[in-house]
Amino acid sequence: MRRIKNVSNKIIILVILSGFFNLLSYCFDQLVIQAELKNRDLERRLVSNRISLETLSYEISTLNDLRFEIVKSTDYFHKHLPTNLYGAISFLGKDKNSEFSWQKIYDEKTAKKIGDNFLNNLNQLILDYNKKTDDIDKVFKSIFPEPVFYNRLLGKYYPIKELKINEKILNTFNTNVSEDEDEQYKRDSENYKIYTKIYESIREFKTLEYQFDYYLKRSERKYVIQFSDFFNFVDEYAKEQNKINYFILLSIIAQIMGILFILLLFKSIMINKNN
Repeated sequence: MRRIKNVSNKIIILVILSGFFNLLSYCFDQLVIQAELKNRDLERRLVSNRISLETLSYEISTLNDLRFEIVKSTDYFHKHLPTNLYGAISFLGKDKNSEFSWQKIYDEKTAKKIGDNFLNNLNQLILDYNKKTDDIDKVFKSIFPEPVFYNRLLGKYYPIKELKINEKILNTFNTNVSEDEDEQYKRDSENYKIYTKIYESIREFKTLEYQFDYYLKRSERKYVIQFSDFFNFVDEYAKEQNKINYFILLSIIAQIMGILFILLLFKSIMINKNN
């Protein structure tokens, strides 16, 4: 009967080491899987935070542009309103009691053409202003769609476009001069009301600049905080990514060591068998 050879201590140690490193490799693989699951969640949060920052950046840029547009359009309107209003009255009105008349410098047709041009310019100013309020209102509501914002902003529940000027407001504007003082007083009063309505609309529209400035500063503070949090989160994301790389590296090393001890085990078995 053939004698069974005893297993050497070396073979036992190699079996243990081979099993240990293969088990270690499996453990690191499981840690990689768990870390990647956590990393996917971090990636979603990273994308969400980036989108939030981009939205805030767009909001800040838009508020800056809108504030600039308000200042530019209202200043331009304020500058040209009295010129066109009183220019139309001066050229189209004929006051027989006045010592000066444009008709002494220009012929009647030319003076009327100049006066009509002032009126056309004033009407165009109103149309441009109304278009500007519509544009700003449209862009503004794309950022702040909730009506409560308008309540905070203007003290009422209405959009910015409600600040528009009635495009038919000049229909009652009277440039003629009456010899009757009472009649002329009524005409001047009506013209002044028209001027006041236009001016007040522009003035109220310009006050939005300060409201925009308030919300701009609020958005800028929010952006700074989120930007700081975003960079801290990026550090956390980078650490998690490095952790995955370390686990992968350790798993590979453990696999190599496991294979190495398996080879040494086979070698020892073959040597033991031949002996």
